[in-house]
Order: sequence, then C-alpha cells, then structure tokens
Amino acid sequence: MLKVKIKSLNNLYMPYTCKICEDDPTSHSLKNIGTRDNITYYYTCPAKATKYYDTEGIIEHYDGVLSENNNRWTWVFDCEGFNMKHLLEINVGIQLAKLITNKFSHNLINIIIINPTWHIKFVLDLVYPFLNNHMKSIIITM
Repeated sequence: MLKVKIKSLNNLYMPYTCKICEDDPTSHSLKNIGTRDNITYYYTCPAKATKYYDTEGIIEHYDGVLSENNNRWTWVFDCEGFNMKHLLEINVGIQLAKLITNKFSHNLINIIIINPTWHIKFVLDLVYPFLNNHMKSIIITM
C-alpha cells in the first residue's frame, strides 16, 4: 500500500470549475481559447449559452475564469445570433460591465466585438455608463 503524507493543501492548485457548466456545458459562454505573446484570449458568444439569462451564474462564471488569469487579456465577443431575447436580459450586460470594469480591466487590452447586430449596439449604449474610460477606449467593433 502506498502512503502519502500531505503537509499542506495551501499550495494545491485547483482550477476554477463552474458548477452550472459542469452539469450542462452549454449553460454559459466564456472560454479561454489560448495564449500568445503572454496575452490570453477569451471568447464568448451569448447566443450559444442556454442560460443567457442567468445573471448570478454568469457573473460567478466570469469571475472564476478571469480570476485565474495573470496575463494581459483580450475578450472576443461574438454577437452571432444575439437578438431581442438577449437584449432583454440587460442586467447581465450591466453586471458584466461592472465586474470587468471594477476587477479585471487593469490588464484587459481589447474587447473585440465580432458579428455585431443592432441589438448589441443598443446594449453597448446601455452599459456604457458603467464602463471606465479605459474600457470605453478598448472596444473594437469588427
């Protein structure tokens, strides 16, 4: 029998796992898609998330994932399929804007919005007041 003595669990790294996504991987949409030149790239497509309305779960998911990143980062925000039902969940956008502005904007390089719809442009207008000047200056719409 092999015996192992663990002196301390303080240095044991346990990567963040979203409990909701553990049960249903399609629940939320934020994925680390790689690192290049010490910049980590994250991708999200809200229309592909089955729980696009789950403000509390989405905020916890983003907070958990982004808390593990020590690099500068870029957020690729894919609006394909983003429509009225997503627009109506404006609290998700406001809470994300607050979280990222207050906790994760210091090393955020760009927010790249791809496949924009008029719905996302409306959401941007609504969340703009919750963004700091740095956040406002790094939004790129493709």
